[in-house]
Amino acid sequence: MIIGFTTVFAIAAGVLATALATAVAALLVALRCARQTRAAVAATEAALSRAALLEGDLAAQATQLETLLAAREHERAAPGRPSLREAVALSRHGASTEELVATCRIGQGEAHLIQMLHGQQRPGATGPAAPH
Repeated sequence: MIIGFTTVFAIAAGVLATALATAVAALLVALRCARQTRAAVAATEAALSRAALLEGDLAAQATQLETLLAAREHERAAPGRPSLREAVALSRHGASTEELVATCRIGQGEAHLIQMLHGQQRPGATGPAAPH
């Protein structure tokens, strides 16, 4: 059996149409991949930028923490700093809030609280009755 020119031409046209459709589909997939790649690159660059900012913040926080730890160690090593227990004892023996602040190097609020909780009852004053 002999295949006619028209049949061969029709088969070739079909193969060519299929190849063209496949090429168009491949091109569309490639374009979609390129678009997704650009979006991924942009997201990666934004994440890297944010990471760099966070790294800078973290370094600043680490420096601040080191400073605070050094200050705490210095305070612990400072000779002659009375403790809060000493402030309580002084308060029980009649020391004023101002004396506690000056002697024990504590804040006004701390001294006032110690006075309220452990201070001697002043004649004519109202508040907690007696020291603990």
